[in-house]
Amino acid sequence: MLRILSGLIFLLLCATTVQADVTVFIYHRFGETRYPSTNIAVDIFAQQLAYLHREGYQVLPLSRIAEMVRNKTEIPDKTVGLCIDDAFTSFAAEAVPLLEKYQFPATLFVNTDAVGRAGYLDWSQLKSLLTKGIEIGNHTASHAYIVEMKAGETPQQWQQRINADIERSKKALKGQLGIEPEIFAYTYGEYSPAVIELIKQAGFKAAFAQQSGVIYQGSDLWALPRFPMGGPYATMKGFVSKLRMTAMDVLDPVPEDPVIRSENPPRLRLTFADPRLAQGQINCFAQGGNHCRVESVAGKKNQVLVVAEKPLTGRRNKYTLTALGSDGRWKWYSHLWIHAKRPVPEQTAQP
Repeated sequence: MLRILSGLIFLLLCATTVQADVTVFIYHRFGETRYPSTNIAVDIFAQQLAYLHREGYQVLPLSRIAEMVRNKTEIPDKTVGLCIDDAFTSFAAEAVPLLEKYQFPATLFVNTDAVGRAGYLDWSQLKSLLTKGIEIGNHTASHAYIVEMKAGETPQQWQQRINADIERSKKALKGQLGIEPEIFAYTYGEYSPAVIELIKQAGFKAAFAQQSGVIYQGSDLWALPRFPMGGPYATMKGFVSKLRMTAMDVLDPVPEDPVIRSENPPRLRLTFADPRLAQGQINCFAQGGNHCRVESVAGKKNQVLVVAEKPLTGRRNKYTLTALGSDGRWKWYSHLWIHAKRPVPEQTAQP
């Protein structure tokens, strides 16, 4: 009897420490082969939804997922988010009927200046989507690069321009659809501390980026990750693989600013909630055929230093870390790096 009781207590303790995660997938175009890097084949998307239905996954709108993270609410197992950026017409034509088939919600991030232009949904179509389980979030008005200043622009002028752009998008969504979204998606997935401060001041409660990763209760509400489903990533195999990923519990990455300002390759210091992770085998990947290494920090059992072997190239790059968990599932963390032409100085938007 004592042995049985001890076993039950052990199982109970294990159950209370299980960390549930949410995988969010980001899409752009459906069946638009002219734009391969942001497109997914319609039949592949149909297979993905069928898999979620067959395997008993719960699909939630992104505002609900953000709310659970913000309130530290227990996240149900097998929870998924589906979202779409830019509101291209192929979403309504190809994806929505499939979502309706399974009664799955999705979140559409709209950049309002493009509404009604060739290839984009118009206001009447967006209004119709609201009745079909589609949530709409804010994606700015102009879809500009917001982490940098224009030529000759001061930090104050940059702040005024971005504030005006966001305010224009909010007025359009309120005036045309009668909604005031509380979630925001960064254009091109780019953000910085200065941008985050403006998003907070604009009244949003969470923001989504595009670096890959898994959301959990400890995620940064202002840089929530999403796995891309476009181009070479838009496969059934990749979809199922990412559904099985779990979050790598990273505390306070340094630097928090993803903009590369001087040092390249940049050095990233990570602190793990579980010190055992820092002592184990961590894989690290950088884009463009580059490699990165993970080194222990002397005197810090739960810290590692990550740096690429060669300077990062291209406008956006990432350090992606993976480690095999004790449950046989891969833990995943991805850190964004941005080469901005004229980056806004740090702390510019701080009150």
